[in-house]
Amino acid sequence: MVNITCDVCGKKKPTRPKNPAEEWLLGYDLQVESETGLLHSVRFLNHWDDRRVLELGAIHLCSEKCMDKYLEPKRAA
Repeated sequence: MVNITCDVCGKKKPTRPKNPAEEWLLGYDLQVESETGLLHSVRFLNHWDDRRVLELGAIHLCSEKCMDKYLEPKRAA
């Protein structure tokens, strides 16, 4: 069994949520280096997918508030 925690606040994802409206966010934060520079991409899925939570670069967030906190330092100037 895998324990999922929010990458921002550390909240643990329940195995069976009491409130189905409390949907967690699953996304990917990937960085690729090439000859011309560094490409950084953050993307979010439109729904939670248990089969993809352990994929390379996966990020787990408990709310949109945590998503905003996660993205704040990554925004381009």
